[in-house]
Amino acid sequence: MSLHRYDIRLLYGDYIRAGLGMIATIAPIAIMRPDWPIAMMLGSIGLLCFYFVAQTYIRHRTVVGIDDEGIFIRGINTVSFRWTELSRFNLNYYSLRRDRLNGWMELTVKSGTRTITFDSRLEDFVVIVRRAHAAAKANQLALNGITQANLLALRIY
Repeated sequence: MSLHRYDIRLLYGDYIRAGLGMIATIAPIAIMRPDWPIAMMLGSIGLLCFYFVAQTYIRHRTVVGIDDEGIFIRGINTVSFRWTELSRFNLNYYSLRRDRLNGWMELTVKSGTRTITFDSRLEDFVVIVRRAHAAAKANQLALNGITQANLLALRIY
């Protein structure tokens, strides 16, 4: 069995951005006591930043395990299933720029109602994608064109 986590060094930027966002929105409310429309706007943005901190913390605490039998993810919830139960395999690429550079991939595997999703910042992401792809092939799952193109980008055939 191999265990995989998110490297804290890759999450520092998320923690810093979200923390600064919370400070930049909550501090003016506490110090200046603005009128309610401005306070509501700043408070809403502050809550969004808090949500981002919480999501980053969950990612930080997440552990993904794979072996020849199946996959599991442990974090706030634990989800696991056998590779033979795999019913969906999607690999998507997301970019914030039009040039499609500096993006990230996200793998979603599903069995019945159980879904596991994680992004390419997870250590040994390609190893996990290879193993999940092998299971998808063994289960004769149809892969959409986007997933196939992203597999080719990772040199997984």
